Amino acid sequence: MNPFLHKTHLDYMQDYLERKESSTLPSWLKYLVFAEEVHQNFEHIDSLQELSENRVIQYVYRSLVILEKKREAFLTDEMYWQLAIVLSYSEAAKGGTAEQRKNWLEKGYNLMAHNEGSAHIFWEDYLGYDKPLLFTLIKTHGLIGQYLRGETRLSASSELVETMRSYYDNKTAKDLLYMLNECIIAAVSDELWLNVKNDVNSTIEKLFQQDFSEDFENRIHRLTASFSETLSEKKMIMAAQYDKVRLFLQNIDLWYVEPSMHDLSFADFWAILCLAADEITSPQIAHLNFETLMKQLHYDYKGQKHSNVYRKRVIEKFLHEYSSNQPLDTTHVTFKVENYESINTAFLSFEFSDVGEALIQFCVEAEKTGGMIHNQATVLLFDLFGLRRDAYDRFNNEGDYLTHMNSSVDDKKVILDFIKGDTILDVGPGGGVLLDLLESETSGKQILGIDISENVIETLEAKKQNENHSWSVIKGNALSLVDSFAPNSIDTIIYSSIIHELYSYIPFEGKYFNQQTIKTALESAFEVLKPGGRMIIRDGIMSDDKKAKRIIRFKTDDGLPFLIQYAKDFKGRKISYEIQSDHEVMMPLNDSMEFLYTYTWGTESYAHEVNEQFGYFTPTEYRAFIQDIFGETAEIIKLEHYLQEGYTTHLNEKIDFEYEDGLPAPLPDSTCLLVIEKGGVK
Repeated sequence: MNPFLHKTHLDYMQDYLERKESSTLPSWLKYLVFAEEVHQNFEHIDSLQELSENRVIQYVYRSLVILEKKREAFLTDEMYWQLAIVLSYSEAAKGGTAEQRKNWLEKGYNLMAHNEGSAHIFWEDYLGYDKPLLFTLIKTHGLIGQYLRGETRLSASSELVETMRSYYDNKTAKDLLYMLNECIIAAVSDELWLNVKNDVNSTIEKLFQQDFSEDFENRIHRLTASFSETLSEKKMIMAAQYDKVRLFLQNIDLWYVEPSMHDLSFADFWAILCLAADEITSPQIAHLNFETLMKQLHYDYKGQKHSNVYRKRVIEKFLHEYSSNQPLDTTHVTFKVENYESINTAFLSFEFSDVGEALIQFCVEAEKTGGMIHNQATVLLFDLFGLRRDAYDRFNNEGDYLTHMNSSVDDKKVILDFIKGDTILDVGPGGGVLLDLLESETSGKQILGIDISENVIETLEAKKQNENHSWSVIKGNALSLVDSFAPNSIDTIIYSSIIHELYSYIPFEGKYFNQQTIKTALESAFEVLKPGGRMIIRDGIMSDDKKAKRIIRFKTDDGLPFLIQYAKDFKGRKISYEIQSDHEVMMPLNDSMEFLYTYTWGTESYAHEVNEQFGYFTPTEYRAFIQDIFGETAEIIKLEHYLQEGYTTHLNEKIDFEYEDGLPAPLPDSTCLLVIEKGGVK
């Protein structure tokens, strides 16, 4: 018998939305209305501020509207009421008052796997007809869509077919299930439904054939469809601990994977699965929940939902150490698994020390005000967690930085004049501007890039796929190129603004800013370079006139405090300055330029630029250094230096630059171009 003769579920919803009067509402609607803690999937929101709205009630309303539109054309009255009840209760476990949720948890309802929790809430409430069928439909609602995403196993819906067949013939049961999934998925978005409806139909057919077979690799690929890596690249990563993870996941469904993982790499995701497989041994665990991690990795930045890059960098480092079989530093961060066998669920997240958590939160808050306090906060974060501080390990201005670096393409064109041979290697390709330039300005060349940063490689792989480039990038060590390339195999090796980063960030025998690091890098390049091949270095330079001094007159009040803080934080060498007034200092020429390299970028890049020494040799010193390493086995065929145009443009609004007598002075040369040719057959 129809449980609501005069009023549909949609009527109740519309009445409430119009009047906001809650005294006469049915139980299912009260759960949604009085929700005190709404569990949201961050995948479909632009700002966390949206969570203050009751998006769950809006979602249920949309699903009921879709059902109403289909009522006359496709549904019998009985099917209509069945689906109305299922949709109305489908999100119940996401609602309820704090007291109700506590009561449900005490009864063992799994509110985290909301389909299961909602089914038990329905069973407790509902005294109408078709209770077993409706319970099963609620319990399995959404699982087909989650199966298509790789989150659940198809076998998780096995009981659904048996239950539906006890009520309907196969065709009617399939039609009912198809309609339910249309309401569920189209309520998220019409576009999503159009994209998956054929897959939904084929999955329903497979279910009714009771074919629950599933290819593990295909499931993982669907689960990580938004990741930039190709299937073949994923398979290479999956080779590590493959059988362990496959066996671990064969009886487990996953929740909130996409919104928690989309800013991490596939290698990071695989490492998390490996860690989970290590930690979770109970056969009772059937759900792996990433909701806590999802919340850890997001916050609002400038009014938009944003990845918590501070926490993300720390987690990435931890996972890289795990994947590389390095000793795990668990002083300030550990992988955390919370097992709740009573609800068959394990929650995955990362736990931070009190000081680590406080520092991450401090970075988030300091970001709102910007300036030097944010700079100092991020410097402390890098020091506490031992993060890599290279130029591409940036935070919220990373995209702006890479865009700015790519804008220097005209300056890099000079490199093209010295290219030799058909195999070209760009060491530390950054945003890919040089790779693009080489591809567009040459033909018949094999263009390669190598970088140790996962972030750079991910960005470049996405760029390659989106823009259909032919160049390739690999992960490798710039200090040991022979690990990635055969001896005498490369015609031209290019170091464009990367030598100073190796010098600044990679310790040699425990010492940073060590010229032996540069020596090791160049010797490594020489080993894989063909006879007659070339190394091209475009990088920072100091002035040969080391005794010269210059006056910097700041045009803004923050200039002198910026310099004082910079001189305190910079570790490359001692930065000297003499304060002449509140806006004026006298400095050695090379110290002034080293400071201005960082001052050019401003406060958002401070935490990174302050750790880089851009000028490490004068032209005379560079020539002597190369000759000392290679002697007669190599020839310097070009050594020139010049001022990169952008510095003058960017600094004009910030400073006046003068000789000691107060007359205007040009900025010194910032950049050198050095071309070294390996001896042998030419």
